[in-house]
Amino acid sequence: MISEKEAKKIKKKEMGIVTFTISVLWLSGLSIGRIAMLSGRSKGSIRGIVHRNLPTPREELTMEERQTALDHLKSVRCDEARLSDKYFVACELSQAQEAPKSGPSVLGSLASYMKPKPTKPAPPPMPDGRTREGRKEIQRRKQEARHQEKVAVEQQAAREMGGAVNRGLHGSALEYLHDIGTLSDPIERRVDQKVTGISSKERRKEAGRILRGYMDGCRVGGMSSVDFDRVGTGSNSRLAISAYRLQAIHAVGAIRDMMPDRDFQLIERVVDQDEFVWDTVPSSQARTFIYEAIRRALDVVAVFEEMMGRSAFATRWGFELPMVKVVDRDDARRMSNAAEDILRQAR
Repeated sequence: MISEKEAKKIKKKEMGIVTFTISVLWLSGLSIGRIAMLSGRSKGSIRGIVHRNLPTPREELTMEERQTALDHLKSVRCDEARLSDKYFVACELSQAQEAPKSGPSVLGSLASYMKPKPTKPAPPPMPDGRTREGRKEIQRRKQEARHQEKVAVEQQAAREMGGAVNRGLHGSALEYLHDIGTLSDPIERRVDQKVTGISSKERRKEAGRILRGYMDGCRVGGMSSVDFDRVGTGSNSRLAISAYRLQAIHAVGAIRDMMPDRDFQLIERVVDQDEFVWDTVPSSQARTFIYEAIRRALDVVAVFEEMMGRSAFATRWGFELPMVKVVDRDDARRMSNAAEDILRQAR
């Protein structure tokens, strides 16, 4: 049996023969296409060998210079006499660039040391479904096929997205967690797991967007256009708070009462301030705790918006949420109108 060291020597010797042969054929005047046909290698492989070993372009060499190089190669030839002597004679490039004629290789046994084309692997035999091992193999192949299909879909989506990621599509921390699958429950990340209804990551993403809308609504003020002819008197401005702002303020306060302060501060930084709070945490275990706290806080928002049942939340997280009073839009509108009436009477 040939040792590994001897095998490397043989391979190095064969590669030296290939490089020598292609260099001689190129200097003699043959084209890339003809050398590829005679040697059985690709055109790209021929170009790579030529560019690495012959840095000077052939067009810049005269016939005498090419003949001198061929004579030197013939004196130190290492092709085991496989090349005919006619290839050690420089030819006119115009004659050598003619289309190669189809036919048997003139190099004889040159294909014996050229790189063979890889053979296509044969498909594995079908497992026997009557045996336990066969049924396991069938199930494994089905799971592998589903996984490959999922990977293909993700790769196609990435190709269609192009450079949108670098242009800021993942600029929001909430959307980033959704896209990488962190908002999903661990059981839903399994390939063979079928999700019925809305998935956990979609529910949490929608809950985060609703919370972001509430936080933005707390900062909403009255909009007015610029009037350059108006003389300000300071007595006709509408000071009542809008109904939507009242509803947003109450919703944020109620959600804050349903979770610990640390969870609310964390979800506020992620949803409202778009901070990637986990980037500064070096420990992977600590980042796992942060992701779990984000998922728990978003589930609290989902319960407040009746997107998730309280019993489902208790089953998932192991504790009950406190009951809070919900102010709907009609109640907020009545409070806003009452405040406006009081301010109008005060003026």
